[in-house]
Amino acid sequence: MSSPNRNERAQIYVTEQIEKAREKSESDFLSLPNYEGVSLLLTSLIDTTSKGFRGVVATALTGLHLNPNFDPLNNFYACNPRSIFENGIFFAFQGQIPCGKSDPLNVAKNQYVLNEEWAAGKRPESAALAAVNFLKAVMDSPQNRAALIDFYFFRLVEYAEKAKAIDINIPENDDISQQEIGYRLADFTYRYPESGTIPQYVVSLLFKAIYEKSSLTVVGGEESVFGTNTTSKKAADIWVEEDGKPINLYEITVKKVDIKRLDDSLHALHDMNMLDSNIHFICRLPEDTKTLGELIEGTYNYKGKAFNFVDLRSFILTLVAILTTEQLGAIIKELASFVENIERPISTKNGWNSIFNQ
Repeated sequence: MSSPNRNERAQIYVTEQIEKAREKSESDFLSLPNYEGVSLLLTSLIDTTSKGFRGVVATALTGLHLNPNFDPLNNFYACNPRSIFENGIFFAFQGQIPCGKSDPLNVAKNQYVLNEEWAAGKRPESAALAAVNFLKAVMDSPQNRAALIDFYFFRLVEYAEKAKAIDINIPENDDISQQEIGYRLADFTYRYPESGTIPQYVVSLLFKAIYEKSSLTVVGGEESVFGTNTTSKKAADIWVEEDGKPINLYEITVKKVDIKRLDDSLHALHDMNMLDSNIHFICRLPEDTKTLGELIEGTYNYKGKAFNFVDLRSFILTLVAILTTEQLGAIIKELASFVENIERPISTKNGWNSIFNQ
């Protein structure tokens, strides 16, 4: 079948599975052989901050629907996972099930075999192993296959409903001081980073408020942090432009900044013809730069390029101090709306409430 037709069928299939799941209850699956074991597998697979493993299983099950001879465990890529997820499953999930644009590719890119070896070292490994073992159960039990697949989609919908049910609290500016809000904002950013999604978004909101009445323009900050700078054709996470020309580049991270990271940055700058641009890494100091050794006055020189480093917590607190009360209030409301989105993990939502509802 043609690619557009295949992707449309994928979207229809997943949409129908979600609709059917809304009519089910846990009791509908109690008669499954090894119900308790399968239930535990689905808990490990679905109730996790990582969307990738849920995406792998959704893609595998959809591939099986499109081609009954498909073997997801030994030839995962035969189902065209990127195409059917990004152009089919994603649209069925959007607004209903927490997902990203390329979930299966984030954990299984160019991966043909899904087994214990693939799962080893993944984060969380328990979710990766659950994905493998659940697909084994599906493939090893043709007579129970439909019920197992229904169980997966039921638990997926149940997880989404739990996420939607969480109310996000917004602190009133009159209740706590400006710097207290800043400290809580920094605390939230450190404790619930979502692999960098939250720090990048927080810094983006702060930058845009600072420059809102300026002739300078802030670009970036909303794109998924799972897209690398090279593949997404950008030299940094966020940059400030003057007359359409970048003047300051910012990488926002809560991960280790090592020589490889600097090499990746140099390649991205080279590809964008921006090697002379001023670049800052906003990260946790000193823990994120330990492998680089000592920074000299906030700077690390590498291959003739000076990389600037700024502590993320101090950066947030400083920018908060510059904002007006109204600007900070608007940022908190916008960030709360972002956290409330179905795409945010339950742990992030609960984390927000635990910090901002003290």
